[in-house]
Amino acid sequence: MKYIVDGEIDVKFIMDTLADGSPDSGSLIMFEGRVRADEVGGNFVEKIFYESYISMAEKEIEKIEDEVIKKFGVKRVVIKHRIGEVKVGEVALFVAVLSAHRTEGFEAIQYAINEVKKRVPIWKREILSNGKTRWREND
Repeated sequence: MKYIVDGEIDVKFIMDTLADGSPDSGSLIMFEGRVRADEVGGNFVEKIFYESYISMAEKEIEKIEDEVIKKFGVKRVVIKHRIGEVKVGEVALFVAVLSAHRTEGFEAIQYAINEVKKRVPIWKREILSNGKTRWREND
């Protein structure tokens, strides 16, 4: 499965696929991490350029998905992260969890997001409205 995407993440397709997936699942939770127009010294973020060590990132996201399923007992987990240029308002990180109940679904999605931010080798360079750039740590 491809976890790192160069281009738009097809959220509707993923959600439709998951919704059809399991008759014993009562909860489908999703998270879209979007680029924000943060203010930086009087200027605003216009876009972020994401870079990744793709093969390592793919392996780490696969491990996180497997870990989430085992740890929380959820049915399915889908994690996608964009690379390249992502403009303000566009989705950079997408996580969805299909589970029997909402409690484990919410716990699982929070855990998955935090682990992606901590473990996956993806770097982001913000491009500001004044044309300057700055590297940013995952938060």
